[in-house]
Amino acid sequence: MWTLGIDIAKRKHVAALLDDNGKKVFKNFSFTNTLEEVNRLLDRINQVGFSIENLLIGMEATGHYWMILYHFLSNAGFQVRLINPLMTSARRNAGIRGTKTDSVDAELIANILREADPKFSAVPDDEVRQLRNLTRLRYECSQTFVAEKQRLIGLLDLVFPEYSEHFSDIFGAASRQLLAQYSTAEDIKKIDIRKLTRILKEASKGHMGREHAKRLKSAAKNSFSLSASNLSFALEIKFLVQRMNILLHQIEELEKQAKKYMKKNQKLLQTIPGIGPVWAPTILAEVLPVFHPEEKNGARKLVAAAGLDVRLNESGQYKGKGKMSKRGSRYLRTAAIQAAEVAALVAKDPMFRTVYEKQKAKGKKHLVAISHVANKLLHVVFSVLKNQKPYEVRLIH
Repeated sequence: MWTLGIDIAKRKHVAALLDDNGKKVFKNFSFTNTLEEVNRLLDRINQVGFSIENLLIGMEATGHYWMILYHFLSNAGFQVRLINPLMTSARRNAGIRGTKTDSVDAELIANILREADPKFSAVPDDEVRQLRNLTRLRYECSQTFVAEKQRLIGLLDLVFPEYSEHFSDIFGAASRQLLAQYSTAEDIKKIDIRKLTRILKEASKGHMGREHAKRLKSAAKNSFSLSASNLSFALEIKFLVQRMNILLHQIEELEKQAKKYMKKNQKLLQTIPGIGPVWAPTILAEVLPVFHPEEKNGARKLVAAAGLDVRLNESGQYKGKGKMSKRGSRYLRTAAIQAAEVAALVAKDPMFRTVYEKQKAKGKKHLVAISHVANKLLHVVFSVLKNQKPYEVRLIH
């Protein structure tokens, strides 16, 4: 088997070709990320004169820059493999000098392809890739929404510190509707009580009325807040609320679209305590590329993919405490940890609750105990997907 290693970059790639004996056919072949230049690479390969079935192409899974070239070559009929950058880094650093150049890396990748059992990165199929893109975008929107909430709390502390005492949820529809129009204590105390009542009543669907409006207006009049001109703060709050409304709409749309993919497997995952309609598609999209039901230790791969595996620290007789590696998908790790917390502490599932309490009994901190629950939860995810059977509560005696 001939091997072609490609070092991926944003604008320009470098290729090196080795024959079936590992001898260099060409190296340092540079081409830009354009259709014309990629075809120039194919012409150079064709000049060698061998069948496409006898060539294995490898490239690093660097950011997103590999995707277009990977799919182009795959659609052209080539065998293409993704190499984990950690693997090439380890091979490079094995040498004394640890040299890193585009040409050296391209040849290094070509040599890795020649190994008897190289570890390749999984490439999700189109459906999984679409779902993963949707769930990751939803996660990023959600994180942005959380940041906007924190900023809003800080601003309200300046312009109306007592505001939160009058709303069970200052980020709810009624509160956002009011803040979008009247953002400070100075603004609210000037509103006609009838108008304030109407805003609250309509936005809360009748749950808030005149009495609530009167209490809020009284609090605004007696608020211990900045008394100087708050125009800039008022505008910032209005803009924040506008962005939050947009984000909520986007999150809702993303969740709606994500529900359309692999409905059966999503439904199966939702039988596991803690995994609801938000985290089910996220977990599914992140684990399927590394899901190998035929492997004996397949569940451990899911744990490693989440970065929840333990990184040991040993040197001679010294054995340090193992720490979470955090080298996997932060999306899967977040989903697993949050689902685990719900499973153990809210749903109080007997099995997950027992795992949590055992760790706490050992003196472990909350997050450490929850990480053990998350580890167990991913094992359950593996079993549910492998057997295509819903989760059944296990009673602990």
